[in-house]
This record gives sequence, structure tokens and C-alpha cells, in this order.
Amino acid sequence: MPSPLRLVLPTLSLGLAAFASAWAQPQPSGAHTATAQFSISADSDLTRGGAPAGEVGVSAFAATWRSSAALTATTRLSYGLNWERFDFDRAAVVVVPDTLQELSVVLGATHRLNTQWMLTGTIRPGVYGDTEGGGGDAFNAPLLLLATWVRSPELAWAFGLRADWFSERAVIPFIGVNWKFAPGWEFSLGMPRAGVSYQAGDALKLTLGASVQGGNYHVAEDPRGPAISSLRVDDTTLDYHEIRVGLAADWKLNESLTLSAEAGVITDQKFDYFDRGITLDGGGIGFFTLGLNGRF
Repeated sequence: MPSPLRLVLPTLSLGLAAFASAWAQPQPSGAHTATAQFSISADSDLTRGGAPAGEVGVSAFAATWRSSAALTATTRLSYGLNWERFDFDRAAVVVVPDTLQELSVVLGATHRLNTQWMLTGTIRPGVYGDTEGGGGDAFNAPLLLLATWVRSPELAWAFGLRADWFSERAVIPFIGVNWKFAPGWEFSLGMPRAGVSYQAGDALKLTLGASVQGGNYHVAEDPRGPAISSLRVDDTTLDYHEIRVGLAADWKLNESLTLSAEAGVITDQKFDYFDRGITLDGGGIGFFTLGLNGRF
């Protein structure tokens, strides 16, 4: 049975990104945001049932584009594109795909009920897979339903459900919070990280926290090739997640661009073919992330 930590952290990472949008100040109609990010980690020694299972290194690339439009005075539509790719440096005998990739459309709406309550729904239809075989089996449409309660300008709570049809548990409830507990200080749970941030100056923000990298993907072909005849992982689902703890810095270059960097440790790494009973565990390795965020 999956541990509560493995169920909760990925849910917070994937689900509460919409909480950040709901908590943020409304954007002008037609405003666009774009992000590009690269991350790399050291090689991890994987184990399966406590026995050595090979090494794997991960390079991750991500790019997003978002925009929104006001439908009424209380309702805003949002739309955009997501691309995320993980390349794995591995030996041929390691049961980890060479590549996992998401290419999706993001569609959502936020409705303000009153000064305290907002409702948000987001769906991400797209292809989530190992880039092998046809795209039909890799089609997924993760869904997020969220209610945000703004108790005060300093404190907001979020309550919702996340549905992912490729996950071992298709529907999971969650809760999140954003608390500005002192001037320049902020605590957040699941936006999409849990941690404490400090506004060190007009242009610099520092964050110490935990985040999750990964997702759920369709695997069309066993990455070990046709030589393996037993316990194959063709046409199944892989839950890949890493729990990352690190120090991040966001440096505002100008009114439009922000440079982000983070370094830390991957405390837990898992490749879980839960339908086939195959789980690889790793962790205890360093990572580094560099990103650029723009608002236009």
C-alpha cells in the first residue's frame, strides 16, 4: 500500500498550482505568462525490494504558456499550453524509460462567489507517455476542482479534489494554505511547493521548501527491449515522482522577467509500475534547477 507521504505530496504539487492563480491578484485581460525551466540531478542508485537495480540520472525540461480573459465581472477563463520532458540516463537493463513526456492544453475557469470565496476548475487534456507507440493510449485529462477561502489579506485556505485517471488512486482530496505571517515572510503548502519564503529585497525572494517533480505516464513498450520475457511493463502506467528539498532564489530582472534557481537534495525517488508490482526506489542525491519566467 502506498504511504500517505507518497500520495499527499504529488497531489499538492500537481493540484494546488491553481491555488496560486486564485490567490494572486487578478491579471489584466489579455496578459500572458511564459516559463522555461531546466533541471538536472546526479545519478541515483536504485533498489528494488532492497536489492540493487542500477543507476539513473535525470534531465528535465519544461515550458508553459498561460493567458486569461474576463468573461464577466466575477468569472475569468484561463487557457494555455504545457510541455514537460524527462530524459533518463540509464543502463539498458534498468526498467526506466528513456523519455517521459507531457504535451497538454490547459483550460480553466475561476468564479468569485464573494469577497472571500472563489471556485476554480482546471483540466489538462493531452498526451502523457514514453513517446513510444500511438498517442491514443497515452491520452489523459487530469482534472482539478478547487475552492479557495480568503480569510484575510494575509491568510487563504484551499480545499479541493484532484482526479488523474493514470494514478493508482484516481481521485484524491487535498487541503492547502498560504499564510503571510510577518512582513516579508510567507508560508505556503502546495503552491506547488511547501515551504517558507522571505522577500529579501525588491528584486530577490528566497524560499526554503520541498517540492515534487514527476507525474503519471503511459508506458507503451518495455524499456529493456524484447530480450526480457517475464514481468514485462508493456502497455501499463508508471508513477514517477521525486521529493526535492532545497533553497530557491527568484531574482526579478525587470518588470517582465524573473530568473529562478534552486539547489538541494532529492530525498525520495520512485518509479512505480503499480499495475505490475514493480517499484524502484532511489534518492539521497543532489539536483540543480534554472528557470526563466516572463509576464507580457
